Amino acid sequence: MAWPEVGIYAGSGASHSWTWFADIFDRRGIYSVSFFDEVAIAAGALDAIDVFFISGGDTFAIAGGLGSTGAAKLEAFIRNGGVYIGSCAGAYLPLKSSLYPLNQFNLVTSRITNLTKNLPAPKQMAEKFCTEYGCQYVFHPAREEVRVHIIDGFSCAGKTLVAPLYGGPVMTASDDIEVLAHYSGFTDRTEFLVDREIAEQTLANNVAIARKHLGQGVIYLLGPHFEHPHYPEANSVIFEAMLDGYGEHRRRLSGAEHDCRTAGRVTKKTIHTFKSEISNARIIALALERLPYTWLIGKKVYDPEKIRVFLESIWSRIDVLNGAVCASEQEIERLLAAAQQVNQRLKILKKEPGAGEVSASVAEKLFYDLRDMAAGFLSLYFRIKKIHHTTTESRNHIAARSTVI
Repeated sequence: MAWPEVGIYAGSGASHSWTWFADIFDRRGIYSVSFFDEVAIAAGALDAIDVFFISGGDTFAIAGGLGSTGAAKLEAFIRNGGVYIGSCAGAYLPLKSSLYPLNQFNLVTSRITNLTKNLPAPKQMAEKFCTEYGCQYVFHPAREEVRVHIIDGFSCAGKTLVAPLYGGPVMTASDDIEVLAHYSGFTDRTEFLVDREIAEQTLANNVAIARKHLGQGVIYLLGPHFEHPHYPEANSVIFEAMLDGYGEHRRRLSGAEHDCRTAGRVTKKTIHTFKSEISNARIIALALERLPYTWLIGKKVYDPEKIRVFLESIWSRIDVLNGAVCASEQEIERLLAAAQQVNQRLKILKKEPGAGEVSASVAEKLFYDLRDMAAGFLSLYFRIKKIHHTTTESRNHIAARSTVI
């Protein structure tokens, strides 16, 4: 089937979870996918897509990165027929808020129940348990698997699905949304960050998936990570939401394809050097995972395990560069330079892995570089796969016509 053009946010404030979309789309054979940041959005990137995803991360940093220009671009995208799907931090983003920079969005009046002035005592993960929100706190009562009952809007309506929750919102019903699913319980893999009774009171029967139509477009807000690649049944929610309204009014305005005629020959040496840099980075990152350190970047805590998520998103697909079409030497050289920068920062962290200012500053720059490198590589990967897929389909179509004739 024909899938819409997809854009995935990988800019300021985005954590690692946006790479999960690459996993589920790759597995499903959906290749019309690009990854971009707030700079690309300000330059008009949303005009070339049908569906836009923002996943987990630091909501304040995402809102700050997008700014008033990004907020206006996002609202126009939706009103002109775009589908916005926000998961976790991406679901908090459009909710009503009086705090800057979140107050630049305010597209949905629903509020959250996991907001309080009086924090309950954390049972574990105190560093990830809450985030300051003005004079209040957003707190996360449970983590890992939760049960979500699908009420409406999807083919699995009436069923209860399991999906992981990593700090996503627990929303209230409001007049401007359709409630498509609510939190309905836990599993034996649920990790309680507060007393179970408080977690039940906060989550039970509150909104896990909401939908709002805005202009010609639609907003989906998902508390749990239905895009997590280990939950294929939950992934179906993502795929169905992508197709909401698609075909009725395709909104893509430009959608310019990459011109392969401008691509030069990529040397084996450059590809080999890039592979070596990624391989070396994986080794250092694995060593860092053995150290008990975390870094507070903005309002979000990052741990060493997240480093390798970005690297593995590249390493698992790196062989696509062998005989790659529609890639230039300059493009691979840019990825190589980014990989070399990543390795330099990893080596500094390995020497000074503590929680001091130097380490925190290097870690912040490292995660920026990792996002940028992974987004660049994955955009190239999906472009190559799309060209290969389109070429194969064309050949099969010609072969089928020849057989009929």
